[in-house]
Amino acid sequence: MQSRPYNKDVIFFWRFMMINLENCKKLFKKYVENYDMENDKIYLKYYHSMRVVDFCQKISESLNLSDEDISISMLIGLLHDIGRFEQIKRYNTFEDIKSVDHADLGVEILENNNFIAQFVDDLEIQKLVLIAIKNHNKFAIEGDLDDRTLLFCKIIRDADKLDIFNIFIKGDLKISYTDSLISDNVYNCLMNSKSLQNKDIKTDIDYYLRSVGMFFDLNFKYSLEYVKLNGWVDRLMNRIISCSSNEKEKLNDIKLKLNAFLASK
Repeated sequence: MQSRPYNKDVIFFWRFMMINLENCKKLFKKYVENYDMENDKIYLKYYHSMRVVDFCQKISESLNLSDEDISISMLIGLLHDIGRFEQIKRYNTFEDIKSVDHADLGVEILENNNFIAQFVDDLEIQKLVLIAIKNHNKFAIEGDLDDRTLLFCKIIRDADKLDIFNIFIKGDLKISYTDSLISDNVYNCLMNSKSLQNKDIKTDIDYYLRSVGMFFDLNFKYSLEYVKLNGWVDRLMNRIISCSSNEKEKLNDIKLKLNAFLASK
C-alpha cells in the first residue's frame, strides 16, 4: 500500500486545533466560578484576564506571528493570573510581597494533577506557557531562554501592563497626606528610566508610581504606540499630581522624563 505524502498543512492544522480558545475560556470560567464571583477582587481579575487575552492577540498580530503562535499567546494571557484567585481566597490581597508570588502559585495550580493538559495537550506548548506565566510578573525575565520562549514572555508582560495602566487610570487613587512623599530611590530610578521593584515601595505615592515605572519595560512598538495614542502618561501622572500637594515638582520631572522616553522610541 502506498503511504500518504507528508502534508505540512495537515500537521499544522492538527497542532493549531490543540488549542481551542473558546473551550479554554469556558474551562477557565468554570475554574474561576469555584471562587466568590461577588468578590470585587475576583471579578476584577477575571475580566482583567479576558482583556489581557485581547492584548496578547493584538500584539501578536502586530508582529505577524502565525495563527498557532497567536493562539498560544492568547492562552498565556488567559492563564497568566490563574494564581490570583487562590491568592485572594487565602490572603485577600493582590500584594505578592505580603502573601505569595501569584505567578509561581499559578504555575503550581496548572501543574497540579496536570491541570494544564485540559487547556493544551502538547508538552512543548505546555512548557512554554508555564515559563511565560512564571516570568510575567518578575522584575526581569530569567536568563538562558530560547528566542521563541523569550518572545512569549515579552508579549504577556506587555499585554498585562497595558491593562494594568488602564485599571490605574480608571480606579480611585488613595494617597494620604502623610504618605504622599516620594521615596528617594523611587524618584532616582524613574529619572534614570528604570522600573521599580516591590522592595522600593515605601509610601502610597510610591505604590502608584510603580505602575508608571512599567512604561520603561514595554517591549513592542504596538504597546508603545497604544500608550501614546491613549495619552496614558499624562492621564496617569496628572491624576497622581492632583493627589499630592508635597511633590508636584518631582512628579512633573517624572512626567517629562516619561514623555521624553516614549518620544524616543
